Amino acid sequence: MTTVCTGALLALVWLLPLAAQDNALRRIQDRFVAPCCWRQSVAIHNSEAAAQMRSEIAHLVAAGKSEDQIVEFYVARYGERILREPRGSKLIASIVVPSVMFIGAAACLLVYIRRLRRAPTPIARVADLPTLLELDLD
Repeated sequence: MTTVCTGALLALVWLLPLAAQDNALRRIQDRFVAPCCWRQSVAIHNSEAAAQMRSEIAHLVAAGKSEDQIVEFYVARYGERILREPRGSKLIASIVVPSVMFIGAAACLLVYIRRLRRAPTPIARVADLPTLLELDLD
């Protein structure tokens, strides 16, 4: 029984680094957009270009390249467009600005709805309506 437990433990110890490496590889692949359609992540896209990039990334990781080096390699090849999430000021422009605009629009809408609820709609009284005799019919 202890041999089975020891064997299972050794298998687990051997497989954990491989699982961690697969997760790191998947995380790196997920940082890029497939260069064929520029819509889906390389990690999930089914195209020849995405498959080639997945293979290249695996070779670069096996060669000991860091994640930053791999990112710089593909940015140099395809430009910033290859990244799923832009870096630096483009990140602010693509995430922060729309978020602030959405919050501002929601606040304006809230103020408008509160004003509509507070102000009662005026109802015209019958005495305020002009009579037929007062109307000048030409």
